[in-house]
This record gives sequence, C-alpha cells and structure tokens, in this order.
Amino acid sequence: MRQLFTFCTLLWFLLPGIGEIYAQGTAGFEILRLQTYPRGSALAGAMVADAGNIESVFYNPAGLRALQQRTVAAGYMNYLLDIESGYAAYVDSRRDWGTWGIDVIYTNYGDFDKRSDTGEDLGTFSASDVVLGLSYANKVKELVDVGANGKFVNSSIEDYTGSALAFDLGGQYELIAGRLRLGAGIFNIGWTTKAYVSHRDDLPLYYRLGIYGVPEGLPANLYFSMTLYQEYADNYTLRNLSGSDVMDFLGEIYYGLGAEFKPIESFYLRIGFDTQGLDQRVGTRKDALAGISGGFGFDVSVGGIDYGLASYGELGLVQRISISGRF
Repeated sequence: MRQLFTFCTLLWFLLPGIGEIYAQGTAGFEILRLQTYPRGSALAGAMVADAGNIESVFYNPAGLRALQQRTVAAGYMNYLLDIESGYAAYVDSRRDWGTWGIDVIYTNYGDFDKRSDTGEDLGTFSASDVVLGLSYANKVKELVDVGANGKFVNSSIEDYTGSALAFDLGGQYELIAGRLRLGAGIFNIGWTTKAYVSHRDDLPLYYRLGIYGVPEGLPANLYFSMTLYQEYADNYTLRNLSGSDVMDFLGEIYYGLGAEFKPIESFYLRIGFDTQGLDQRVGTRKDALAGISGGFGFDVSVGGIDYGLASYGELGLVQRISISGRF
C-alpha cells in the first residue's frame, strides 16, 4: 500500500509536466470538459475509478474494459442559458482483443443577435459543436486496465469554423476486487487543427485521480476524485513546490465526492458535491446549493434510465437524462 501511495503521489505531480508539452496559456474548445452524462454528473463527476459503465467513454476509457455486454446509450442535457446538448454512444466488448466504443456529442448554443459596428440589426446567427469519439480499453495485467480515447471536434460560430484533435489516456488498478479501485487519467491531449481566424487555441487539458470504494457496513458505493486543470498547473513546477507553494498547489485542485445508494432492487439514488461550486458563489441565497448534485437510475438486465440534476448556484440548474440498452 505504501508503494501504491508513493506511485500515486508521483503520478499526480508529474502528469502536469507532461501536459505542458501540449498546452500553454488559455484553453479553447471547452466543450471537451462539459459533462453530458447524467449518472456521472449526479456523482459530481468523480467517476475516474468507476468501471463497467458506458459513461466511461467520457470519465475514463479504461473503465470500459469491465463491460460484459454490448451497450448502447443516448442522452439529453438542458444546460445553462438555453444551451442544449445530446449524445449517443455504443460500446462492444470482445474479450479476445479488447473493448471498443464510439460516441457523438452535439451541442447547440442557440441563436444570437447579429449587429454591425454602428448597432444596425443584421438578423441572427447560431453556434454549435460536434464531438466524434473512438474508445479502446484492455487489460494489461491481472489487476490493471488501460484505455484511450481519440476525439475530433468541429465547432462553428456563424460562418467561422474551428476543429481540433484530442486524446485521453486512462488507467485503473483493482486493489480489492469489486470493492476498492484506483483510477487516473490525462484528458484532452492534442491540438487545434483549424483556427476560427488565425489564433490556434490550446485544448482544455486536465488531470484526474480518484478512487472507488464500497466500505464495509455502509450501504453505498463511494466515489472521490481530484482534478487539476492545466491552466492552473502552469503556475507550478516540481522545483518550486515547497512549503506554502504545496498548499497553494493543492488549493488549485477541484475535489469531487459522490455516493450511490441502492434502496431497492434495480433502483439507485445518487448525490454528489463538486468544489467547483465554491467558485460559482456570488453572494446570494442560491450559493448554498452551488456544486451540489443528485439523481436516480433504474437498471435491469436489458438496460436502464438515468437522471441527473446539478446546481450551479445563481446560474441555475442543469438537467441530464439518458436511456441505455444491453444485448
């Protein structure tokens, strides 16, 4: 266990150094960070150590390896400011050569008023994003699964378009079969392939480390994760991480905690808290709810339905729903 802790600590501090090769400065294509999946959002996104669920195409591709059947899912998200998003995903588990999956996410930002420099009304314009993904996962050792995603992003604003290629790398280590699992990943490694005009934005690179556990005597599955965004990691290096700098570095990390209960057969209740909600507080009564999420799900042998509700404080509530099938 001590060796495992040492490995996780080194991994957490070394991954940002790797990411500096691919990202510097302000990031674009934020759609790559947007959660559209209801179960994961209900659990505060703390899903990097979760396995055996189709939502792993977003949270950690290594988790796809544990799927036992071919699975298909589709979902819808009603986001802030009338932004709408939908997704479809398919995962095929073939034990002889691994598990692969494909997914597509479409996000529509609605219509906007278009005006000239003098304020003349020129009608409206729209904006949208499409993300196409390909996933693969396999077992490399008895207790270790790894996975990777490749994603193509196309974004349009009026007559302007931009595109990018991004990759995710993830791994999971089973500490106690079915009861304790460690997960880690680096997400959105890549580059802009086409700029809207001339400037090529960096991608929204981030790192996530987490754990899944089923404590003895507690009727819940617990999820915990730590997330570091590259734009915050740029302020630190291994050389200057000492004393108060370590505390400042830890303050840049977002923490997510989720719990999933099963009060009756095939029915799940979920609750979570993401510390990003602390950044959404603006001094109103709704601040108390910022970062809190919850939801429920029905799951039977042939598929399931999941619903998630997350509070962004004064900005409002975000609802997500999905349906899945297994065959």
